[in-house]
This record gives sequence, C-alpha cells and structure tokens, in this order.
Amino acid sequence: MKPLESDDRSEMNVLDVDECLVLLRWEIIGRLGVCIPGQAPSIVPVNFVVDNATIVFRTAGGEKYDHLLGQPVSLEVDRFDWYRRIGWSVLVQGVAEECDEADVAELPLSPWAPGTKPHAVRIVPTSITGRRLELTMPPTDSRAYL
Repeated sequence: MKPLESDDRSEMNVLDVDECLVLLRWEIIGRLGVCIPGQAPSIVPVNFVVDNATIVFRTAGGEKYDHLLGQPVSLEVDRFDWYRRIGWSVLVQGVAEECDEADVAELPLSPWAPGTKPHAVRIVPTSITGRRLELTMPPTDSRAYL
C-alpha cells in the first residue's frame, strides 16, 4: 500500500491551552481512554462539560469506573469538515477523581446514554494539547490561474 502524500494546500497548527479549552467548551461528546490491566486500552464515548480547566462527566459503576479513579486517563475531542478537509483535535491527559455532588450540581451535565450514571468524575489535566488542520491557498500565477 502506497503511503499518503502530504497535501501542499494544508497546514497543521499547534493550538495553545486557552484555544484548546475554548474548542472543548463548544463540544459535548468526547472519547475517554482508560487503561485496564491485561487488556487493550478502553476507549468509550462520554458527554462532558468543561469546569474551569477540568473535564467533568458522569458514569455508572463497573470495570471502566473501577480502573479510572486515581489513574491516568485521556479525553480526545475533535471536529472535522470532511468536504473541505479541515478540522481540529484536542487531547486532554490527566488523572481522574470522583467529584462531590455539591461540586457538580450546578453544571449542565446530563448523560445521554440510558441507565443510571451516579458517579461524577473530574479529569484534572496534566496536559492539554491540540492541533488544527487548515487549508492554505494554492499558489497562483500572475493571471490568477492555479
């Protein structure tokens, strides 16, 4: 299989933490990565909110919950325009901790998935990184031809 060649009309830009947080606030669904010993990492969708510079979501008990508290976790959120081939991706890496209900009572956090989600979990970031892929204009000649 032939490797993909880079597109001369696109550019990858590194985002700073503040811009990453703005983009995260626009979204409500991300992919949570949790390591479960002896298994491949578990990646599951969660709906979340940004609370200051932390991420909060609700979850049920179970294997995922049992292996995320006090452990390194990741949350990846992105948006893409497939037609124009532009978009962005933000990765939050940190440690998960259980939240007190009083801490999250005022947050607009309502799980989409059916079932009871009694545990509120906060990701305290150790790293927030992001990238944006943007189209750039192709070069033109003096007659404005491509």
